[in-house]
Amino acid sequence: MSEDFRSRYEAVRERAFEFEGMTGELSVAIFLALLDLQRENGVTGHFAEFGVYQGRSAAIVLGDVGESETLALVDWSAHPKLDRLAAISTRFRMFKGSSEKMSTDKDLLSLLDAGVRFSHHDASHSFSNVATEMALMENRIRPRGLMVLDDYGSIAYMQVIAACFHHLYTKDSQLEILLHADNKAYLCRRADFPFYAPFVLERLPALLRGAGLDCYLARTENDSRYRGFSLARKRAPTDPDLYGLNIWGDQFYKL
Repeated sequence: MSEDFRSRYEAVRERAFEFEGMTGELSVAIFLALLDLQRENGVTGHFAEFGVYQGRSAAIVLGDVGESETLALVDWSAHPKLDRLAAISTRFRMFKGSSEKMSTDKDLLSLLDAGVRFSHHDASHSFSNVATEMALMENRIRPRGLMVLDDYGSIAYMQVIAACFHHLYTKDSQLEILLHADNKAYLCRRADFPFYAPFVLERLPALLRGAGLDCYLARTENDSRYRGFSLARKRAPTDPDLYGLNIWGDQFYKL
């Protein structure tokens, strides 16, 4: 599994990095690992990306879009390299406009209403933009689906965090943060946290290590209101795999 994953990761990374963009190699690997988990467990549904730029992150996920699935691309600009994306797969539709305006587009809503298993949000990053997209997708993320917020934790876009928690804690949301890594937040349904958490804790670090990305996990709270994990690259190979064991023991890593 590890060797197969490394080969797949390296091929997709090479393909994706032919497109200009900011999504890094760690995010490429995490995307693929989570999509592999969905596929192993028969999770299906459409894909959505808000804010495409030239298409790097779209190039990552396109290979996982199945015959009955479509990747909805939403962007107001002329940047997306649609011809190059089509060389990977033609299972996408482009919706031209800002997220706020497209949130009432009948064609887009018809696609999203069928259910989405993976959405990636990388548009303007304004508070209004993030809040609008989260509200749009709240009831359209399918069981065992994932929502990914870009620039979550970036000092230039702290409003992404504010908008995220505004939605989670004031809108009766059924979503919660599963993982924070590489300036992205991965959200799942609360009911699906027990499905994803063992994978993040027990399998994801090993898969990443096998792909040449040695990372550690951090979890310093295990409260029903926040129980997510954080993941980052190790500074040295001798660094521990789990942060804080020498301080608190493993109490925060018990599922």
